[in-house]
Amino acid sequence: MTVPTLAPEGHLLIVGAGLAGYHTARGVRAHGHTGPITIIGEEHRAAYDRPALSKAYLTGAAAEEDLLLDDPEDPLDVTWVSGVGVVGLRAEPLGVHTDDGAFHTADAVVITTGASALSLPSLDSSEDRGGCAPARPYVLRNMEDALALRDTPLHGADVVVVGGGFLALESAATCVARGAGSVTVAAGEEDPGARRLGSPVARAIRSAHEARGIRFAPGARAQGLRRRPPSDGGPHYEVLLGDGGVLPADIVICAIGAEPRTEWLLDSFVRLCTQSGAVLCDDTGATSVPGVYAAGDCAQWASHSSGLRPVGHWQEAFEEAAVVAAALTGSDPVPLQEPYFWSDQFDLRIQGVGRIHLADDVTVVDGTSDGGDLLVHYSRDGVNVGILGINRLRDVTRWRRGSRIRPASAEAPGPTPVSA
Repeated sequence: MTVPTLAPEGHLLIVGAGLAGYHTARGVRAHGHTGPITIIGEEHRAAYDRPALSKAYLTGAAAEEDLLLDDPEDPLDVTWVSGVGVVGLRAEPLGVHTDDGAFHTADAVVITTGASALSLPSLDSSEDRGGCAPARPYVLRNMEDALALRDTPLHGADVVVVGGGFLALESAATCVARGAGSVTVAAGEEDPGARRLGSPVARAIRSAHEARGIRFAPGARAQGLRRRPPSDGGPHYEVLLGDGGVLPADIVICAIGAEPRTEWLLDSFVRLCTQSGAVLCDDTGATSVPGVYAAGDCAQWASHSSGLRPVGHWQEAFEEAAVVAAALTGSDPVPLQEPYFWSDQFDLRIQGVGRIHLADDVTVVDGTSDGGDLLVHYSRDGVNVGILGINRLRDVTRWRRGSRIRPASAEAPGPTPVSA
């Protein structure tokens, strides 16, 4: 046990009603906190899980209530403040300002504001637009984004998906399932994911998508989006590539990453990473301001800064919430498991465990790149640091159970970082 940051009857304020925010509140309650908890969320919705937005929710197989994090029959004992944005943090007295003019005080604050989707720039001139708004692609960061795309007819449409990560590839697979006439992926590399996951995995993913009719653009990155002149007929938009290529499209989906939602902290004493803008934390989630913690996609923990752990995975946000909850209440430190991620694309379940991002060698252990059954090991300096399997649940589960779990405080010991 350690000295708690938050007294048992103290007021906890959580800014952000997503995965990390919800599970921080849940963890604090599980550790016996009896004081008030307030969760401020910008959306006019209950807290929900996001992975299905590019898959089951987008196809209509899952409804909004299927994604809810809270159990309506046993709701979490918190006060929800929905539809309100935060505009500033004050250290003394501790609290946050919201865009409705209110100031919410607290004994401790946890920042879990997540990230905003990056998008392609519009390359339209005012003449090209002909009085219309600049061309904008669809993105998939929240439920409103998913609703906009779900309500758009895709049958027979020419779709271009910009991005080579799992969100982009899941979206491409979903568009095929919804009857798109054609789907082209502009991944920015010949084989999507090769730089992150290695060539064997990237080739396997590309092979599976091509077998289902998805085309891949040359490896040049997309530079922007513009409208086609109405007189030309055919697709309404063009995605311009860095090599001069042009991809015509009726619908453009952009999944090229995200940036932390921390602009409201620029005038505060909370230290931010100068490159990403993420909140700098130690490996308990503590920031440079006493009583203020951060977790999830808006936070860069010391183990992220040192390269020991990746950023942006669902599992990372979930586990960070548990670590923060323990630190706030003075409970025993919660261990962080080996990093884990997954993706469902067509009939492929892709799962990765370990420090894959640190590997200097990728070895195919079993299966083939075109067989939908690939198993690869990742090594660094001859030591196995991770595993990835495609439809290899048993192998991945076995490796995950046998991997070493480290206490959160042991990941990257040292004081709270104060600079980028």
